[in-house]
Amino acid sequence: MNSCNGIIHDHQSTPKRRRRTLGTRKAKLPKLKETNEYLVNSTPISISGTPTVVEKGESPCLPCNQVEFLRDSRSNGSICSEIPCSPGVFESENWESFLASKHCNNISGNSKIDHEDNSVNMDEIFQSELDQKVMKNYMNTTLLTSRCEKLLRDEIEESFNMINQSISNINNENRSSLFETRDSFLLDIRESGIVAEQKVLKTNDLLKPKLHQDYANPNTFYGLPIMVKGLFKTYRNIEKFYDWQEECLSLDAVRERRNLIYALPTSGGKTLVAEVLMLREVLNRKHNALFILPFVAIVQEKIWSLAPFALQLEFLVEEYAAGKGLIPPKRRRKKNSIYIATIEKGLALVRSLIELGRLNEIGLIVVDELHLIGESGRGSTLETLLTTVIFANQGIQIVGMSATIGNLPDIAKFLNADVYEKQFRPVELTEYVKLGDMLHRIEWRDGSMEIIPDRQLAFDYSTAGANLDPDYLGGLVSEVVPQASCLVFCPTKRNCENVAALLCKLQRREMSNHHVEERAMLQRALQAEGAGSNLLQCVRFGVAFHHAGLAGDERSLLEHAFRSGVISVICCTSTLAAGVNLPAKRVIVRAPLVGREFISLGAYKQMVGRAGRAGVCEAGESIIISGAAEWPKLRLVLSSGLPPACSRLCSAVGSLLLSAVALDLAADRRTLRRLLTNTLLAIAPADSCLDLDEVCDESIRLLLKSGALEVVGKGSSGFDDGNLTVSKLGKAAIKGCMDLSVAKQLLLDLNAASRSLVLMGSLHLLYLVTPHDSGIRPDYRHYYALYCDLDEEGVQTAKILGITEMNAIRMMTGKPITNVPENVLRRFYLAMMLRDLWRQMPFPSVAEKYNLARGTVQSIMSSASAFASSAQKLCEELEPLWSFKVLFAELALRLRHCAAPELEQLMELPAVKKARALQLVRAGYKRIEDIAKAPVEELMSNVAHLSRTAADHLISAARVMLIEKVENLRAEAEDVMEELKI
Repeated sequence: MNSCNGIIHDHQSTPKRRRRTLGTRKAKLPKLKETNEYLVNSTPISISGTPTVVEKGESPCLPCNQVEFLRDSRSNGSICSEIPCSPGVFESENWESFLASKHCNNISGNSKIDHEDNSVNMDEIFQSELDQKVMKNYMNTTLLTSRCEKLLRDEIEESFNMINQSISNINNENRSSLFETRDSFLLDIRESGIVAEQKVLKTNDLLKPKLHQDYANPNTFYGLPIMVKGLFKTYRNIEKFYDWQEECLSLDAVRERRNLIYALPTSGGKTLVAEVLMLREVLNRKHNALFILPFVAIVQEKIWSLAPFALQLEFLVEEYAAGKGLIPPKRRRKKNSIYIATIEKGLALVRSLIELGRLNEIGLIVVDELHLIGESGRGSTLETLLTTVIFANQGIQIVGMSATIGNLPDIAKFLNADVYEKQFRPVELTEYVKLGDMLHRIEWRDGSMEIIPDRQLAFDYSTAGANLDPDYLGGLVSEVVPQASCLVFCPTKRNCENVAALLCKLQRREMSNHHVEERAMLQRALQAEGAGSNLLQCVRFGVAFHHAGLAGDERSLLEHAFRSGVISVICCTSTLAAGVNLPAKRVIVRAPLVGREFISLGAYKQMVGRAGRAGVCEAGESIIISGAAEWPKLRLVLSSGLPPACSRLCSAVGSLLLSAVALDLAADRRTLRRLLTNTLLAIAPADSCLDLDEVCDESIRLLLKSGALEVVGKGSSGFDDGNLTVSKLGKAAIKGCMDLSVAKQLLLDLNAASRSLVLMGSLHLLYLVTPHDSGIRPDYRHYYALYCDLDEEGVQTAKILGITEMNAIRMMTGKPITNVPENVLRRFYLAMMLRDLWRQMPFPSVAEKYNLARGTVQSIMSSASAFASSAQKLCEELEPLWSFKVLFAELALRLRHCAAPELEQLMELPAVKKARALQLVRAGYKRIEDIAKAPVEELMSNVAHLSRTAADHLISAARVMLIEKVENLRAEAEDVMEELKI
């Protein structure tokens, strides 16, 4: 790796500091009773020759540079010991001007009558004296009032500062390692006075020359305070930036705040550049930034990662995912925020700001995985978001990053962006394809792909082993584990579990002797989450499977175990490639399939990009296994280049146009037509024969026909020259972030429910918010058994929906049900499941009762909670539905976790699910405040299966949440003061 100018050096002139270190205690846990002993003793495989393995210790080495995930328990990903207090509620004002009124009293006291003037009127004298007395009393009152106002201001400011200070300095006398840094760099900066000399940059278009000077200034870090250098070293262990990162941050597009797309292979360090840009936005320009990420898990990971920076640099990190986040966001005058959001939540946030005229509060939008704009479903949502921001024309800079975009010029034209593209990877990746028993190395030359025979695979398999594993998966995995890690991508969830079981049978004895105590701890933690016996058995051998069928807690435990080296092999589906940051020494693609579809080059690049990460291993390898019949098609895919990211907006044009009219961005056909010319649909449509004018007109006609749009003014017989306005139905749909068809179906359901709503319990309300398109098809014989066990509330609700005993008999006999729509039957089945969760039945029991995977149950619960929140906002816009608004508000809150009331507060913390919340409550941590002030050692000893890293993050997250609550109260106080003109 070449050195660059961004090298971070320790400050040599600063005094040394004494530091306290706390030893890490390892709990001595009894070993689990070993089951399935034959899996180890009867292994049918041994490797002939000396395998090529990476020289490592018993655990993977610590990530040291450009690593985006959080470090394990031996590293210190803590927050700093000092959190500067927030500025005051009020800006400094010249209150002394009010005191000038004292001189008026002197005027009244020195007034005298000219007795030599014979024309003096005694009435005038009397009036003058009266005025002087009134004026004197008035000025005294004014002075008293101004002093009271100042006192009130000072008291409020002091209260907020005391609260922030108490959060920042919790347990100040007995600091845990949460507040310790591994070197004195950050503390030395504070002591040397450099920080005190830093001045916040007021960057705007008028100060561009100043910005150029800041880049060259040795006392700044890419235009940021020099303190940020220490933060990156302390919390990320980043010694220096890569050459391309320094080059990218010095681009004219960055300096002049033009839109930018930068594309590099996976693991090149793209996110670090985005973080520097966002920090510049909130610290220098004093604007908020919006970070769009594709998955909830990545949003929460980034919240953890940025929390220490937020605490030290006095900005906020706010989560907008999975039902979290205020819409619209709080308006703060003292602190700026980085909103970290999923695509859907990001669109809702942007729309709410436009509606209130506050979009200019955001100065930067960063989009990760920009290639998702070409995916069906989320692609149209992302395109709608970006088109809306561009058309609103508020001077917001858009930065996109991706590793797999085949038509960069089209995307750049859509965003009016500069392009920065590099083929850089900090760790060398060697790609192989396995054909038969021969391993071929893939070479990419001048855009073409060639394969070169590398070696013939020869493993000393027994006859039983050869029959079990004809593709040599066990041998390929054994070459790298347990010294290093391996990911095996499988086409389906079932295949993941089967391959994991196979690898357990084929692994050498040393695999079962690796991290025995840690694996026992992991097994107990998984067992507490309700994991199945097949997963628990795999974990004993350092193998696991990871797919959407697992609950979120299970996946989180497995991911942390893999990063720390407790688990050596994970068999996973393709979603892990883009959704979770789990680098490995070797990646094996089990078959060139994703589900039932043949693999695409983009999916292949995402998978193999997990192999080899800086700080984890010195080199990476990927192997894709292909049969002879599949090879010609796979070769064509690999050599054809990345596919273009074409627009998926065509099916969602109506929603874009409707929101544009509702947000006052457009009011007639001509403006709407101009809006569509700003979309990717106008540049890279999926259908080349698309006529944009025809699409626009047809969408407007459909909106008028549905009643969402109305024509006003002249030309009311048509929409060619008339103005368009949004109906109440259209406004409600936009407010609830719903498609018009979904909003209309909800209104029909609410209209029917208003005549006969069953309020004996929650079942009927849960039915109203059950997802319409869950894709769940129940077994009707099992459905009949559940129907027979319904209580009075269930029978009454089923009857209202048209599901009678006669229908149940038809379920049992397998006869078709014609008088009740199938969608109603499916939704009622899911509503029964949600009611069991509502009644706090454990996830594993609910999943078993309804024959669904635990991950599916969790996903349906999250979807229902989000839909309940959307339904609440829709009802707010429609006055006749005010009663449902109240019902849905509580429903959405309770559905978010389906937990006991005493657990709900703790489950607001990122990555804290029901099982962990129960552990915390039983250990005496009943409030977020209790966690925030707990020492790390104490928390680790009181809560089982809690590592030091997890304890550090938990305490950090609790403190961030408390500070955010304080800032929310500050914002409310400022709003009240502004209303009162104080």
